[in-house]
Amino acid sequence: MVLFCLLAGATSAQTLYWDISGKAAGAGGATPSSTWSTSAANKNWSSNSGGTVATVTWTSGRDAVFSAGTDATGAYTVTVSGTQNVSSITVEEGNPTLGTGVINFSDPTPDILVTSGSTLTFGNALTSSTGNLRLGSASFTGTTVFASDLSLAGTVTLAGGTLQLSGTSYTFGTLNITGNSTIDFAGVTTLNLTNFSISAGVTLNILNWTAASDYFYTTNWTGATPDLRDNLGATPMSQVVFSGFSANQTGWDSFDKQIRPGVPEPSTYGALLVGALTAFFAWRRRARA
Repeated sequence: MVLFCLLAGATSAQTLYWDISGKAAGAGGATPSSTWSTSAANKNWSSNSGGTVATVTWTSGRDAVFSAGTDATGAYTVTVSGTQNVSSITVEEGNPTLGTGVINFSDPTPDILVTSGSTLTFGNALTSSTGNLRLGSASFTGTTVFASDLSLAGTVTLAGGTLQLSGTSYTFGTLNITGNSTIDFAGVTTLNLTNFSISAGVTLNILNWTAASDYFYTTNWTGATPDLRDNLGATPMSQVVFSGFSANQTGWDSFDKQIRPGVPEPSTYGALLVGALTAFFAWRRRARA
């Protein structure tokens, strides 16, 4: 029994809750902005989910939760000092932005979990010791924003929610879609993958993608055949749906391995223009005759 209690205590101690209000309940108001640091001057973390115990400095490699209590419901900035190692990040309410510094996920299979209606923004650099990252779940369907360019050599898993790409370049070794998810090409963005897979019965929605401005490439796609002409809308291509297009319009281009709706290539536009001009001049001749 004693051993069980010790183990339970050790497990619960792995989680720290953002809290700038000391022993007072909650995190310190709707917008508890402050600094994430291991300095003794920045005791902004609580081992109690309600935030009712004395706050402590950050311990490297813990699970971070935003925030203690339920009062941190607004948009606020957490200034990251230097590099902070974290096992996972969970947002229970509110819209925190992590600014400056570096967040390094030190766990082999790190999670980013954002509750529905909330947004977690990485305005700073993000790294992963294994190159792996898992975002969202069936219960956590909020939005994660990568506001800076990012390269991860391992596996990025989207298990639910929205991933917003607000930088210009993202490179992932493998992208696995295991739950209904959304990728938002919020900026002029290129997403490069070596491997891509999507589980059966799952849909990936693509928002704000613009032809000849945004690019979604993958060298390999499990179960897919690259051919916009003959395989347009076939499974698994039909599981990726671009906003403004139907599921049966998604294809994988054999020329440059781009995933995109079956919109005509520039050469096709040229052919269509030539055809239209030919028809126009033929009509003019008939009209004059």
